[in-house]
Amino acid sequence: MNRLLIVLLILFLGSSCESWIDVKPENQVTYTNFFEDEKDVEGAAFQMFAAECAYIGCEGDYLKWQGMLADEWSDTYNAPRLGRFADLAGGWGSAPWKHSYDIVFLANTILENAHRANMSKDRLDFWIGQASFAKGLAYFELVRLYGDAVITRNSTSLEKYGRKPMLEVMDTAIVNVERAYRLLPVFEELKDLSGAAITSKQYASKGAAVALLAHLYAWRGSVIELYELTGDAAEDYQKSIDYSSLIIDKKVGFYELQLNPEALCQAMSKMGGENKESIFELELNPKETYAQAVRVLGVFLTGYPVDVNATLASQKSKSFRLKWTTVEQMYEVKDKRVDAYFYLDDEILNNLQTYPYAYLRKWREGIYFNSSSGSSTTTMTALRANQVQWRVADIYLLRAECRAKLGIAEAKDDLNEIRTRANATLYPAAGESDLKLAIFKERERELLYEHHRYADIVRNGKAYIQNYLGHSLTTDKGLEENALKYVTDQELKDGILFQPVPESAFLMNGLMRQTLFWLRYVKY
Repeated sequence: MNRLLIVLLILFLGSSCESWIDVKPENQVTYTNFFEDEKDVEGAAFQMFAAECAYIGCEGDYLKWQGMLADEWSDTYNAPRLGRFADLAGGWGSAPWKHSYDIVFLANTILENAHRANMSKDRLDFWIGQASFAKGLAYFELVRLYGDAVITRNSTSLEKYGRKPMLEVMDTAIVNVERAYRLLPVFEELKDLSGAAITSKQYASKGAAVALLAHLYAWRGSVIELYELTGDAAEDYQKSIDYSSLIIDKKVGFYELQLNPEALCQAMSKMGGENKESIFELELNPKETYAQAVRVLGVFLTGYPVDVNATLASQKSKSFRLKWTTVEQMYEVKDKRVDAYFYLDDEILNNLQTYPYAYLRKWREGIYFNSSSGSSTTTMTALRANQVQWRVADIYLLRAECRAKLGIAEAKDDLNEIRTRANATLYPAAGESDLKLAIFKERERELLYEHHRYADIVRNGKAYIQNYLGHSLTTDKGLEENALKYVTDQELKDGILFQPVPESAFLMNGLMRQTLFWLRYVKY
């Protein structure tokens, strides 16, 4: 990539915590002249991919933490409790806002300038598809985190922006991802600029675009219902079903379920290895100082014996802790996911009364760095695994969820496809009568600590939000209870589930408005 372009991009992305929506770099208009060949476009795309890896994961996003399944927790920095709204308003939300717009900026830069580079039409389509996908993914993250959000015109406009309604933001995401779907080949046909096969699932493909569209439409339908917006939720659910079916029927690439949960865990624990169930991944860079380009959510519960420095006792100090009794309640004894996802050897069994925790092994290998300069002591800071954003089991269960909402009987078949692989009792098992709840609980079991539970709860509506979302807080009476147990329809409409718009978005921009719920807490 042209050296000047690299320097300008790095300076732009790293120079300030202020959003580019508010402050325009002086040299922004100059680098459009430096897209000379495909290598330049590739370099810009690599910057975009790096931004995806660093910021579409769990870092800086407190809402995903509220979906964390845990019985105990001690990490009040990474997981401030819902209910401590004044604390949340004091800075949370700035990183995902800015960095999502960094991705949009880089995508727009490619979309507006790739045609300047000397390359064939099919290669131009490839890069336009990559940028369109990334732009759609960024807007999807923004709408889930903030609801109403800014839609930028292009990468060079000096105008000030106000927030657009969430459905309009989702429509913008959908338009971009549909473009990616039209332009991109299936994963098996992805080629780099030398003509070699691409093996990384960080690159978007037709299948990745379809998976994102399936989630976009499922989310769109659910928020129409939750917030009583104007729209056709049933039509959106059907579109999610249709897109999900393209993946399941292998019409957009070869994806299929791993043979069993153990094979799945082994595949997800081999960074860069082939995983036929995975559709799109955010790739970890294990050489980073803190290995946080991607941090699989499970790292915050994974200790002994994956962490070679951990002991049974050290599980007590993990950021989040799941009790073994909870696992026993979630899974049947015969469910193969128990052995695949958790350790349960004699040492653990003999000490459950003293250390009553579940010891996670869904991901099998840690990444270690020296605790301090010159020290020989190492600390496990990440799991050696890419973040699998979407996989086939997720798509089966997403289709099941949307089918159940529409009263389509085949929802049960999708649910049982996943239960069959796990050797779990098919629906309806003893005591089961609510298919929608059974699907939610199956997603909870199957996709444990894969970044889905928060969105799963919200998509299922107010009753699920009241019962399953957020960690407990101490009330005036000294009791522990769910922070959203008594959430009202008005609080939901006012934006209690969204992060506050960060202070940086208001700098030099009189058009910006804060989410209504947060006006009582923010100090700017």
